[in-house]
Amino acid sequence: MKWLLLAPLLVASAAEAQPQLPARQRQDRRAALPTTPAEPIPEVYVAAGNLTTVAFNGPLDRESLVVDRTRFKWVDVGDRILALEPFTDLGPGERLIMQVGFKDRALPAKAVLAVVSKADVVDGKVEMDRRADTPEALRAALHQKEAELEELKSRYAGNGPAGLTLAGWLNEDSGPITLVVEPAAVGGQGLEAQRAFGYLGKLSALVAIRLRNPPGEKPWVLEQARVVGPGGGAVKVLSAQMRPVQLEPGDDGLVVVEVKTPPWLVGKDFSVLLVDADGERRLSINLLKK
Repeated sequence: MKWLLLAPLLVASAAEAQPQLPARQRQDRRAALPTTPAEPIPEVYVAAGNLTTVAFNGPLDRESLVVDRTRFKWVDVGDRILALEPFTDLGPGERLIMQVGFKDRALPAKAVLAVVSKADVVDGKVEMDRRADTPEALRAALHQKEAELEELKSRYAGNGPAGLTLAGWLNEDSGPITLVVEPAAVGGQGLEAQRAFGYLGKLSALVAIRLRNPPGEKPWVLEQARVVGPGGGAVKVLSAQMRPVQLEPGDDGLVVVEVKTPPWLVGKDFSVLLVDADGERRLSINLLKK
């Protein structure tokens, strides 16, 4: 009988000895993703036994989630909602960094969040504003587009019409337009324009010039090219490349300039200005279509 009386007391004492989970206030709130690197990473407050959802105003890429999944009982990415439930609370001062990307091409391209646990509050739903149309975000988008444009230009330069000429697929035996190099090219400190030819395409035109860097001169690297038409107006240059990239003393090279419109007219000369990286050796070449 004594043991039977003591059993409820032991159970009650053991229950009292177990640590009680802290009472947290469950909240719904709004937050925003940073638009500049100087802004802090947004925090999401989670707790064991509680499901937290983060809703974004942008389409999420489900396959892009980066997080330590072993820490979560539940983690799921929907079209616009991220759901989280940890196995246990995160320790004091612990920040679990996670990120998820967006499907569209607006900026920021991904959301980076710091998952933490607080003693007094837990997030129920967080509406995360992407702020993709702020001036800061638009400037960042512009920088991204400029970088993408440069990448496309580099790819196009390697595989486009100029690349075919540099690779020798188009050459002086492929029926080009013959361009006469007029005497006394100006400047260049010894650089010689030996001969030139052109190709007319549907969307652009090419001016190819064979150069020689005489022995005893410094190596020469093409930085930019400018083309002036017969009437004195600038012709839009799409790309300017040289092979080899650096023209050593005593070597010959091929410069290919792609322009938006053909600069040649029968009987009227036009000019091509080639400038090196330092801007010191600038070769101005006058060309004439036969």
